[in-house]
Order: sequence, then C-alpha cells, then structure tokens
Amino acid sequence: MALFKKKCTYCGSKINKGEEIWEEVKIPEFTQICLQPFCSEEHAELFKKNIKGTKRTSYCPRCGM
Repeated sequence: MALFKKKCTYCGSKINKGEEIWEEVKIPEFTQICLQPFCSEEHAELFKKNIKGTKRTSYCPRCGM
C-alpha cells in the first residue's frame, strides 16, 4: 500500500516511487522555479512548451528556464 504516491504535473497520473522524473519548471502561480515530478520526459517538455505562453511566466532566453 502506497500512501504518498506522486502525481504527474502534466497529466495527473500516479507515479510509483523511484520512477518519477524531476524537472525544474516555472509555475505561473509562483515567482520562482520549482522542482516538479513528471511521469515521462515527453510530459516534462510538453508542460514547459504549454506554460511558455502564459502571461505570468517568463523564461530566461540564455538558460532556457
């Protein structure tokens, strides 16, 4: 029984412990970059691509964050 499973930030599916992929991403509600769990590299890239268009999110062109 797993009480504290992580959920993918992009799709919301539950991820088994040790299988999550951690990425530093900008979340529009916060002012800083946060470490978030994803179920795959593809979902991490899709999240970054979809968030770029949000008004409150600005990425640094030099470092990509």
